[in-house]
Amino acid sequence: MLLGAVCCAGIMLTIAAREMLIKGLHAALCAITLLLLSLNVPLAMYLLAIVFAVYFIYSLSFSSPWPARLIAICTCIYAVLLSGYLLSQWPIMLSATALLPIYFGFMYAINDDYNIELSHEDEHEQGKLGNDLGLPDRASLRQAYENQRKLDPGAAMLVVIFLEGVEQINRQLGREFGDTLLSESANRIKQQLHSNDIFPIPHGNSVSRLAHLGGLHFAFVCRLVRYEHLHEQLIDDILQSTLQPFYVGNCTLEISARASYVHCDEELGQFDSLISCAYLALDKMPRHAICAYQQNMQISQVDQQMRLRELADIVINEAFEVYFQPAFTHPSGDIAYLELLLRWPHPKLGLLSAEQFIDDIRLAGLATPVAHFVIERAAEIAMALKMEDIQVPLSVNIFGPEMFKDGFLDFMEHVLLEHYLQAGEIHLEYPSYLHEHLDKKSQSRIEELRQRGVDVGIDRFGEHPITLSTLANLHVDYLKLSPILTQPPKPQGIDKVLSDLIAMQRLRGIKVICKGVESEQQLVLAQKLNCDAIQGHHLASPMNTKNMMSWLHKWHLQRND
Repeated sequence: MLLGAVCCAGIMLTIAAREMLIKGLHAALCAITLLLLSLNVPLAMYLLAIVFAVYFIYSLSFSSPWPARLIAICTCIYAVLLSGYLLSQWPIMLSATALLPIYFGFMYAINDDYNIELSHEDEHEQGKLGNDLGLPDRASLRQAYENQRKLDPGAAMLVVIFLEGVEQINRQLGREFGDTLLSESANRIKQQLHSNDIFPIPHGNSVSRLAHLGGLHFAFVCRLVRYEHLHEQLIDDILQSTLQPFYVGNCTLEISARASYVHCDEELGQFDSLISCAYLALDKMPRHAICAYQQNMQISQVDQQMRLRELADIVINEAFEVYFQPAFTHPSGDIAYLELLLRWPHPKLGLLSAEQFIDDIRLAGLATPVAHFVIERAAEIAMALKMEDIQVPLSVNIFGPEMFKDGFLDFMEHVLLEHYLQAGEIHLEYPSYLHEHLDKKSQSRIEELRQRGVDVGIDRFGEHPITLSTLANLHVDYLKLSPILTQPPKPQGIDKVLSDLIAMQRLRGIKVICKGVESEQQLVLAQKLNCDAIQGHHLASPMNTKNMMSWLHKWHLQRND
């Protein structure tokens, strides 16, 4: 019996294939059950101990969860069958019971190993893609960084590159195109990193100067001892190289890149902290191609987290206020409209403008409810002004794509009917960065809003690139020029460009408004450009509801006199 058991264990231990080993364990358990049925309990218990030993050796090799379940089920069956025979044989009963904690101890150890394996699974996946690209992964970059910093602790800069547009290629053309594009992009980036001041990263039998952090992020580290602005030159070269078209299959594809950098003396030089800082810079400056990490970004992030916790329990119509700023027609000087400006009287931070917390509103999932709140307040004020025989349109700036979402047209129609508003009494405007990405469905919704009597405009026009074909096919009622176009210092020849732009749009029936006039110099320029209306602190500051009503009455009295 002993010799047979030893031979059985030896045969099972020499099986190399994983599947065959599982089948061997299962067969052994079946043999144990048959021995039990033949009432050969000592031999069954002896073989069960051998199975435990084999399974333990197996678990150290593979750490797989489903064989554990298989063994657990078989062991439970064994214990149930064995218990019926052992009820009257307490010494054997104690021996069988003693095996249970041993078994569950094995299960706990194996499960713990498996959880450790899962905790590293994401890092292995990232490394796998990095290897597919022929690049070292984040762990390799960390090791190279630590080694190089020990050799030379001088000034150095960590640079992170993020590729934009690859995800869209994946969705539209398929992952095969996206993976090929990612590989070619990585090769272009590598071609720019030929300086000996870039940290070398061992990778197999070769050395790389670029690492793949996972996803669409790449990184490298460069010394600044010889060239203080080396990182800036490298970033510029990389961004320019990625702007060139890629030829994948029979398609010509275009993507762009963004970069962030952080000095290696930040965060006590800890590698993972530096990577987090570089990611934070990209997140905090989403509309910038080059993002320099600054320490106040950490403070800003903490403040944002605090505001998000406050917004989770906020009551919108109680927490927020609306202010009003008038715009004046040119050259008559009449009130063109009143723009509603969202404000948050924060108990600790004071009165916050919408630009300071609108991103928090979106992250908290409150963008649409807040937009509805502001529009309803505008409608209420418009109706109140009509009752006092004051005819002034109200303008609402929708900071994001909320006006293009399903249900917005029905909401606007309800608001217009409920407050007896006529055509032209409510204006809605959306930011210029959205215009280049509007699909046909969004453009049709703009047209439906205009048909319902809502004037639609584009805010901060000129702040983001726009093609000439788009410029000639704008289907809106007005444009608000970005303040950066009129603030000094202005690029040479900008006045001529603005004059032609305004003349072109006025020929198409589109009004042009000069926004953000903060000085007499800007006011003179706006008048010289012959804009349809002018708005800014230089003419009138934002006012709350009470002050706005008082100001309107005084203004009308002065105009009538």
